[in-house]
Amino acid sequence: MREPMMPRQYEPIRSLEDNAEIERIPFSERLECFDTPGLIRAGADIDPAKTVFHYLVTGDDDEVPLSESYGEFLGHLHQAANLFHRLGVGPDDTVALLLPNLPQTLYALWGGQVPGIVSPINWMLEPHHIAGILKATRAKLLVTLGPELEFGIGKKVAAIRGDLPHLEHVLQVPWGGGSAPEAEDFNLLLDAEPSELTFQRDIDPEDVALHLHTGGTTGAPKVARLLHRGMAYQFWINTWMKGLTVEDRMFSGGPYFHAGGIINDSLAALAGGMTQVILGPTGYRNRNIVNNYWNLVERYSITRMNGVPTVLSMLCANPPTGQDISSLHEQSATGSGGFPAELARSLESLVGVRTLLTYGATEFTCNISLAPRDGDPRYGSSGIPWPYSRIRAAKMDDEGNYIRDCETDEIGALLVKGPSVIPGYLDEAANRNLFIDGDWINNGDLGCIDQDGYLWVTGRAKDLIIRGGHNIDPGLIDEVLIEHPAVELAAAVGKPDAHAGELPTAYVQLKDGATATAEEIKSFARARIPERAAVPGEIHILDTMPLTQVGKIFKPALRLDAAQRVFAGILEPLAENGVALGVTVGEDGKLGDLATVTLEAMSGERAAKTEAEIHRRLGAFVMAHKVVRT
Repeated sequence: MREPMMPRQYEPIRSLEDNAEIERIPFSERLECFDTPGLIRAGADIDPAKTVFHYLVTGDDDEVPLSESYGEFLGHLHQAANLFHRLGVGPDDTVALLLPNLPQTLYALWGGQVPGIVSPINWMLEPHHIAGILKATRAKLLVTLGPELEFGIGKKVAAIRGDLPHLEHVLQVPWGGGSAPEAEDFNLLLDAEPSELTFQRDIDPEDVALHLHTGGTTGAPKVARLLHRGMAYQFWINTWMKGLTVEDRMFSGGPYFHAGGIINDSLAALAGGMTQVILGPTGYRNRNIVNNYWNLVERYSITRMNGVPTVLSMLCANPPTGQDISSLHEQSATGSGGFPAELARSLESLVGVRTLLTYGATEFTCNISLAPRDGDPRYGSSGIPWPYSRIRAAKMDDEGNYIRDCETDEIGALLVKGPSVIPGYLDEAANRNLFIDGDWINNGDLGCIDQDGYLWVTGRAKDLIIRGGHNIDPGLIDEVLIEHPAVELAAAVGKPDAHAGELPTAYVQLKDGATATAEEIKSFARARIPERAAVPGEIHILDTMPLTQVGKIFKPALRLDAAQRVFAGILEPLAENGVALGVTVGEDGKLGDLATVTLEAMSGERAAKTEAEIHRRLGAFVMAHKVVRT
């Protein structure tokens, strides 16, 4: 056995000053290697006999998992690398993956980076979006599921196969009782390969490791180029800043086509020599997994909670019922959407775990900040920038040109630089205005920095709707709505939702003289929007759409209106019981959007109880709120 690259104990991280101490040693001296295959080999060498993962399919209490050692896993990874190399994959070639979370997904995801570049694709996308990514990456080889009905992946591949002349090989992982032709059966082909590498490749840290699509589970995705150097930084920084050690045992429940699932739920554990419990093909999307979460924590002695905010919200609503969860570390992290401060406090009270919010994006390879593990979590903020990375807020003009840096607590565009920031997208047209001052990436998010260096993310200039950790491009919804013969203008925005974070809702302005009901327009959209999650739950018909001075639809006003409608609806039962209240939603200098509830002509105990009830009803939402008595 060899010693792990990560220490078993860490110096405290309380503030930016502690981060500065870390930076006294250059990042280039922090690791022995800076490529993902080397990192994973180092993790496996710590203890080849140790269990690398327990794989669950259903998440039932009595399920017998498929378990594998690090030595076995490394052999499978090498077999995948040898197979892809034998089929002609080189450093500039792309291996595409269209798979749910399976052991074979990991073999291909990490093994494919030995000879070439890997492009994991969201298998829930519509066929034409999948085809678009395969064309953009010019994928030479695709690993997908064999004939099956459960996920419908095989049917999607069959629909687009004829339009992909550059795709030389399609390998299939049999699933659900289905079979694949022997020449295409991924499992059989793996078994025929040696478990030691048959070729040598010197990977440069600046080589591309992943072609990872971003821009939504709906809408036209962009393909980011993630470098081995950035992946190595993300492994090191995630383990160091979270205090992870080789003794940790964690769940792997995020999708392996998402930066969080790839880095936080896979690479950190593999390169760190940890044991993970893989939560089946669909991870946390499987409600059975969430229902049995605490039983699984007890059974596998899980040390780190994880999951996107919607998962943690469900866990908060269904706390432990006597299970032994003493193995859990006192803190965890979450991302992929806003995390309500009230939810963080509830989890800490119910479970004894501080949940720290990160800030990340595919364009950063993963996370770039986190509340300090040994300092003030400052719930509601995304913590402080990580060592060797920088975040600043800047004022930009309408064309995306830099004007000046923001003052303390002043909201502006968030600019980021660091070792894991991508060099750009595959499509050069998408790189216009992506970088400011050379190496500062403008990711399209809005926020501010407080006097202690804490980051507060207040909005998204890109207008993406984040539903349960998945991105929805509102432009797709807009384009469908505008096709309705009665619609003159259309705009989709996210409305607050306590469970999903945001849900799509839409506003339309009708043409002069035209008539249509909201339900008719909604039915029109439902029949034409390719993904159910993107169908707006409500259509609001406006006499006049709010516009900017240059005639563009002013979506911030619509988002505020959508939030006001939601909060007014939630508080309506109080009004029906005789409580005089009003709800307004506007912009706050530090908190971003803020809901203000005004209580009229009320004081004493009744006012206190009413105010407590308002906080209870609105506390699960990401958007901040306050109560004012008049």
